[in-house]
Amino acid sequence: MLQILKRNPMAAIIAVVMHLLIILFMVVGVDWLEKPRQPKSTVEVVQARVIDSDKVREQVQKLKQDEERKKDEQATARKKEERRLEELKQKQLAEQQRLAELEKQRQNEEKKRQEAKKERLEEESRRQKAEQQRKEAEKKQQVEDQRRKEIEAKRVAEEKALQEQEAKRAAEKKKQQEAEAKKAAEEKKRKAEEAKRQAEAEKKRKAELAQKRKEAEQKRLAAEAQKAREDELLAAMEAEHNAREVDRYIIQISQKVVRSWLRPSGISDGLKCTLRVRLAPGGTVLAVSVTNSSGNGAFDRSATAAVYKAEPLPVPTGTLFEQFRDINFEFDPNR
Repeated sequence: MLQILKRNPMAAIIAVVMHLLIILFMVVGVDWLEKPRQPKSTVEVVQARVIDSDKVREQVQKLKQDEERKKDEQATARKKEERRLEELKQKQLAEQQRLAELEKQRQNEEKKRQEAKKERLEEESRRQKAEQQRKEAEKKQQVEDQRRKEIEAKRVAEEKALQEQEAKRAAEKKKQQEAEAKKAAEEKKRKAEEAKRQAEAEKKRKAELAQKRKEAEQKRLAAEAQKAREDELLAAMEAEHNAREVDRYIIQISQKVVRSWLRPSGISDGLKCTLRVRLAPGGTVLAVSVTNSSGNGAFDRSATAAVYKAEPLPVPTGTLFEQFRDINFEFDPNR
C-alpha cells in the first residue's frame, strides 16, 4: 500500500481532501446532538361527576377527539423525525457512493501503478511521504469511524426513546380506558341498584295493594255473608209468618164452609173429603172440585155447594194472596 501511495501521491491527496470535506460537512451541516422534542400534550384532565349517560358519552367523545389530536401531533413529530433520519441515511448513502468511486479510482490507479512498476524506484521517496499521509488518513478514518459509531449509538438511543414514548402513550391510553371502564361499571352498578330499589318498591306497593284488596274482599265477603244470614233469617221469619197466616186463613175458610154446609138426609157421621178451590181477590169462588172423595156423592156435592154458599171466603191481601188463588183443604164437618 505504501508503494502504491508513493507511485500515486496525487490520488492519495485527493482522497484525503475528500474525506476532510465530508467530515466537515457532517460536523457543521447536521446537529447530531440535537435531542428529539416531545410534543406537548394538549389534553386537559377534567375531573367531573357523571350526571347522566348523555354527558358521559359527550365526555368520552371529547376524550377520543383529544386522543386523536394527540395521535396526529405525535404522528407529525414522528414523520418529521423519520424525514430527518431519511436525510441522514441519504447523506450516508451519498458518502458511501463517493467512497466507492474513490475506491474504484484507487483501483484504476493501482492498475496504472502496476503498469508503471518500473518507476517504483524513482518514486521511493514520494512513497514514504505518501505512507505518512496514509497513516494520517487512517487515523482520520478511525476518527470518522468513531464518529459514525457515536451517530449509530445516538440513532439507537433515539429509537429507544421513541419506543419508550410509544409505550408511555400506550400505558396512558390503557389507564384512560380502564378509568372509562370503571366509570361505566360504576354507572351500570348504580343503574342496577336503582332498578333493584324501584323493583323492590314496586313489589312492596303491589303487595300492600294486594293486602288491602284482600282485606277489602274479606270485609266485603263478611258483609255479604252477614247480609245473607240476615236475609236468610228474615226470609225464614217471613216464611214462618206466612205459613202461620196461610194456616189461619185455611182454618177460617174451612170453618166458614162448614158453617154454610147443609147435611143431606141419610148421611152418616165420619165422612170427609178434600176440595180444590180456585179463588179471586176478595174471596170470590171461581171453581170448586173434589180431589179426594169421601166415597159418598151426596156428601161431596153438599161440600161443594157449601163452598159456593160461604163466599166470599176469608183471604189475605197483598202478596200472600197469591198462595190462595188455588188451594186444597180438607172438608170435615165432624171437627
